[in-house]
Amino acid sequence: MQPERELVPYTAEGVLPAARVLVVAPHPDDEVFGCGGCARLHALAGAVVDVVVLTDGSGAGDPQVRSAESTAACAALGLRAPEFWQYPDRALGFDEALLQTVSDRLLEATQARAIDLVYGPSPWEVHPDHRAAAWAVAHGVRRSRLAGMSVQWAAYEVGSPLWPHRLVNIDSVWADKQAAMACFPSQLAFQPYDEHIAALNRYRSYTVSGQCRHAEALWLPDDDELAEVELRWANGWQHPAWPGGARRS
Repeated sequence: MQPERELVPYTAEGVLPAARVLVVAPHPDDEVFGCGGCARLHALAGAVVDVVVLTDGSGAGDPQVRSAESTAACAALGLRAPEFWQYPDRALGFDEALLQTVSDRLLEATQARAIDLVYGPSPWEVHPDHRAAAWAVAHGVRRSRLAGMSVQWAAYEVGSPLWPHRLVNIDSVWADKQAAMACFPSQLAFQPYDEHIAALNRYRSYTVSGQCRHAEALWLPDDDELAEVELRWANGWQHPAWPGGARRS
């Protein structure tokens, strides 16, 4: 039986070192809910942080409204205005040709901008666009590595918890993340996503009690795990705790 410390971090660390960061969001708001604290820390550290929003978010509101909210939220975090690729909401996971196009664009952006760290949703997310985006990031990062680039995928959580390799202390920028989450009134009208994420980030201090009150959890796949995401995502990527699930040995 593995001890707890081999399954979850017992230390809250600083943000991952990176000079050029790409944040991939399936919808306008995931860039904040998933890794807004880390993005803010990168910006404060002087990194160049680009944000790409893959879909138009039309499944949960007006695309123009949602784009404006995302732009305001990025400004609240001190980030540059996001890019909106405007693919149809809920289309990524059901159109293989479209998903390949998305992955190709992410690969091109990663290589052209010399990105060394990519944030994207984890393969354990429940929304099909999130799971598809995880595949697109995994595919792009793996091809970039095969081309000789040193680039890391940091998978974040939004709608489903992941098994983290790293917990990032975001106490120093918690107020900034709260301000950014407040920039999405159209989404908060559906349900209090900001409260859900606040609870998730608070919960992530469970194993680092006393070190911080709020943390963002990240999964940092190695080459074998990247390949596993590519191969298995469509058939139901399983949580490491489930029978037959992926677990790093």
